[in-house]
Amino acid sequence: MKDELNFMDRSILSIVIVVVLFLLFAGLLLAVSGGIKEESHLWIRNIDIMADAVDESEVNITAIIVIEHEGDATSDVELLAKLYDGETGLLLDEKSAPVGTIEYRRYMDAKGVMQEKKVIVIEKGRGTVETRLPFTVPREGSYRVSVELFEGDKFVTSRETRISGLSTLEVKGDVALKIRDVDFAVNGSSGDRTLIDATAYIENLKSKDTPPLRMLIKAEDAETGLLVDKIEVDIGTLTGSGTSVRSARLNLLSERDHLIDLTIWNGDKIVAEGYGLVALSPFGNRTEFIPVTGTVVEKEPEVKVEDFISPRPMPTPDKMMPYGMEGMAPRAPGFGLAGVIFALLIALLVRRDKHGR
Repeated sequence: MKDELNFMDRSILSIVIVVVLFLLFAGLLLAVSGGIKEESHLWIRNIDIMADAVDESEVNITAIIVIEHEGDATSDVELLAKLYDGETGLLLDEKSAPVGTIEYRRYMDAKGVMQEKKVIVIEKGRGTVETRLPFTVPREGSYRVSVELFEGDKFVTSRETRISGLSTLEVKGDVALKIRDVDFAVNGSSGDRTLIDATAYIENLKSKDTPPLRMLIKAEDAETGLLVDKIEVDIGTLTGSGTSVRSARLNLLSERDHLIDLTIWNGDKIVAEGYGLVALSPFGNRTEFIPVTGTVVEKEPEVKVEDFISPRPMPTPDKMMPYGMEGMAPRAPGFGLAGVIFALLIALLVRRDKHGR
């Protein structure tokens, strides 16, 4: 009986020892595994390009970069995007941006004061992070975008994409116009006023026709800034993807210089602007001091404003004549060449008839 009790005591003791050893081993394993930091893994999954035409010469592009992540949380991750010319390979621009979400962490500084700092963090686990980097480029040409990924000072990976065909993009907005040039021509003069015809060359940057528009032209004295003349004209609809010509007449001060301001309106919104200068001061008399006699004389200008008047009126768009017909003298009344030939034939026949008899 006593032997059986001793055997049971030893068995219980053995079980207790095994359980204790198991718990110690499990705790040690947990402590060791808790001290091992799981590595983080980063890579660039994709680069998308979004483009928005600003005007006829420039495009805003945005590189949308998607980063894949798995593993432990990490911080101090940064993207560096470089923009190259697609033909020459020259570096045009580069931009960098941190990757992750913003966190504010509190810490104790060396003086024992609680401080707060901003940290860009990628959370633990598997997920994606999107970063956008904008660039502005000319519409003409092709480009290459190279993206490099860094974790701290360590280079992780890179990826690139190419961009072309930006010239086919349409400018956003209901109306996209550009005043390419403005010509000024003397139409005549009356008293202290000179009539000037202002002709604007307006390009429609979009493929569709515009709604009816109006153009406001203001002329200011270049020296005083005072308004000299103002005219508003309805210019109608402008053809898509083409250049239209519109004119208006200004009544300016003779012998003064004028600043011309043109604006095209779509409703209550300005959609295009243009500027010009009309200098009429060279046509005015000038005073000149003669040192020998000590007198001031008035000299007439070497050229007159009448010298710049077109010899014939400029044809308006709705009265344009076919090329080569403009300026031809009108025919004089009479038979013309065919009538003369016909008359000579009749005379010959009559003469033969008389001699034949």
